[in-house]
Amino acid sequence: MKRFLVIGLGRFGMSLAETLYTGGEEVIAVDADMDRIEQMKDRVSHVVQLDSTDPDALKSIGADQVDTAVVAIGENFEASVVTTAILKELGIEEIIVRAYTEREKKILLLIGATRVLFVEDEMGRRTGKAISGSRIIDYIELCPTHSIVQWQAPEGLIGKPLSELNLSEKEGLTLLAVRKRDDLSGEKTLWKREKDRLELNPSPEYRLERGDVLIFIGKHQDLMRFTGKWPSPS
Repeated sequence: MKRFLVIGLGRFGMSLAETLYTGGEEVIAVDADMDRIEQMKDRVSHVVQLDSTDPDALKSIGADQVDTAVVAIGENFEASVVTTAILKELGIEEIIVRAYTEREKKILLLIGATRVLFVEDEMGRRTGKAISGSRIIDYIELCPTHSIVQWQAPEGLIGKPLSELNLSEKEGLTLLAVRKRDDLSGEKTLWKREKDRLELNPSPEYRLERGDVLIFIGKHQDLMRFTGKWPSPS
């Protein structure tokens, strides 16, 4: 289990923090806005209201002990710069920061960011993966080597136990959960998750049902190789 610090709980930050937590990681979520803090209660490991430009405040929550920090503050570039510099001083090895322009990217890399995200570009890549004719419903790149994928189970696997897929040993993938869809009225419901149920760490004996969505993590090449074995839904 890795420890993540997510700073800034706008839509991107909230979604990222919750996805990491659902995937079994320890997540500390931080924002200065108490309303956002209230929204994230019980959705991550720890949620704290603080000013991320205050180094003492970050130290008090153990920020220097995390494996990866993500700065998703949004359009307050000055706060992003100061926060990134503090995280660098704390010795965090991986610091991922959101930016809006190439100029911002250059500055952030100079002061200590190890990776800079243009969120709109990332969303474009994810959407492209999801609508490109494959069974991939959602695709989240966690780092340069690994991603989380939500993948619609094909007809040929319905009724078969998860153990038959042998995802870990044969495919190099880790199954995190199975998302069960109550509404099976058509492919258009794939993005509607309000009524979905999530089965975390399903048993190897669990038999796949029509409408199931598998959520797994792995290296990009392993994910693409595995998901490419089955034809796209008609």
